[in-house]
Amino acid sequence: MAITYKVVGCTNPRGAQGVDYATNRATKTGDYDFRALAEDIQHATTVTKADVVAVLTAMKEFIKQHLLQGQRIVLQEIGALQVNLRSKCFAQSIIPLEAFEPDTYIKGCGIRFRPEAELLRYVRSNRTLKRIPSELMA
Repeated sequence: MAITYKVVGCTNPRGAQGVDYATNRATKTGDYDFRALAEDIQHATTVTKADVVAVLTAMKEFIKQHLLQGQRIVLQEIGALQVNLRSKCFAQSIIPLEAFEPDTYIKGCGIRFRPEAELLRYVRSNRTLKRIPSELMA
């Protein structure tokens, strides 16, 4: 199996005027969904598919619940999930504490995934690459 990528155009803010720049971007070859994960776990273990689906469904619900409580979800040997906020910067002295409305300064909410070091090392050391055709390099 290879990580597929294609060459795409990009802008280089420090680059010379009139020069075209390109970069490599990983591409998606498909999705590995909940059902496929459950089937793979079932085939690799002695657990029934119904039990695997029940455990994965419960895990998903507990992850959502604990993320909303502000906890970091640590999945040993996989990585960690944590809620992050995108917010506008503001001068602390301008807004009195009693009049502060956080929703007016928070632009968005996301989930950050930080992979475990061993997982990252594995992917980096075992990767093979395959370029797919693109407009820049057919």
